[in-house]
Amino acid sequence: MSRRLLAALVLIILIAAPLGYLGYGYSNYESSIHPSKSAPAKTYLVFKLPDGRYLSLTPKEYVNLTLQGFKLPAGAKGYAVNVTGYVTGIPEVDVNVTLRAPYEKFTIIIGDTNVKLCSSSPEEFVGSCVERTAAVSEISALTSTLFKRYYYWKGLQEGMDNASAKAYAYEETLKRHDIRYLTFFTKSLIGLGRIGNRKHLAVVLLGPNEGATTNRITVPREGLIVLEGKSDSALRAEVALIEHIIGFKWPEGNQTSTG
Repeated sequence: MSRRLLAALVLIILIAAPLGYLGYGYSNYESSIHPSKSAPAKTYLVFKLPDGRYLSLTPKEYVNLTLQGFKLPAGAKGYAVNVTGYVTGIPEVDVNVTLRAPYEKFTIIIGDTNVKLCSSSPEEFVGSCVERTAAVSEISALTSTLFKRYYYWKGLQEGMDNASAKAYAYEETLKRHDIRYLTFFTKSLIGLGRIGNRKHLAVVLLGPNEGATTNRITVPREGLIVLEGKSDSALRAEVALIEHIIGFKWPEGNQTSTG
């Protein structure tokens, strides 16, 4: 075998091997975010009130309040959201554990590359750019805040004073935070388990632009949480539901419109 032919074969192998690896990950993407096995699901009703706040209730809680004379204000919008957890089988526990666990990195996947249209041609985007932006901003702020808490306490444990620990937490969060589009490569990383694992949290947002046909929050495995909304306003409501499930409250002076 000539050296030229050998070099060509080596080059082909060097190119084909990584592509095959990524292709394998891509083929596992769908089963990674939508496991085929069954798992318990719980339904919540999330209402966006006219003043911008959100109210999250179980159907039973809503019925009981209605029987007591409760009425939603005119103009309120409601969303039925299913929450499913494949880690412990208890949806609320899985959401809590996934978002509150310590990670080395975290990535927010804001949708496919068509989301870029919101910056250039929002009228061409399938969905609402305003609501998608709100959903991305809220989940990013929530995740960053939870992430910073871990490194803040770590700083204190290492002997830092309060101000130094806060600065340390901010710096660590900034350098460990990533924003991605749902590209072939990103899907491959999810399918391969390179992101969305015990060390690297991944939060995926899927709206009408990405073909979502249901309102649900899924925790398919440790370190991975998927939000799907038939509308971008439903995605924003799902972030509010997550805050409700984990009992998250924004600090005074830094409130959002989540009730």
